Amino acid sequence: MINPTKINNPESLNKELINFISQVEYSELITVTDNLPHIRPMVYVNDGLTIYMISAKQTAKVSQIKANPNVSVMIVKSFQASSETKELIVEGRASFVTDQSLRAKVFELFKQKPQTFQEWVDKEHADYEVIKIIPHLLRYFDYAHGQGEPNILKITA
Repeated sequence: MINPTKINNPESLNKELINFISQVEYSELITVTDNLPHIRPMVYVNDGLTIYMISAKQTAKVSQIKANPNVSVMIVKSFQASSETKELIVEGRASFVTDQSLRAKVFELFKQKPQTFQEWVDKEHADYEVIKIIPHLLRYFDYAHGQGEPNILKITA
């Protein structure tokens, strides 16, 4: 069982998490099928604590999310000294964005990603799913501040 670090100021932690998510470009998306975890690197964008990813429709991850929308995302900012590393583990529920204006907004946000990603994102949008991940539990490790135990932010709807 995880013992959450006492959070004296959840609002401050919320701002720190949004800042952290906004700084890192790559993550690991974890899905589960038949009790087996599947992990893959993913580029993402965020709106606050909500994470968006784009995937071709005909992929295993899309099928896995349709079968089980409970996912995890791991975001790591690693430094040369491991004591400076920061990690965020997000547990949440994934869904597919159907609202055309939100889909367009997400594709525009992805245009700010690395140049090699541009070729992929400029393809026909209809062939891609926009995955929206709404977190319900975030575990944040900040080893730079000697925190071996995570700060935990639980989000209730």
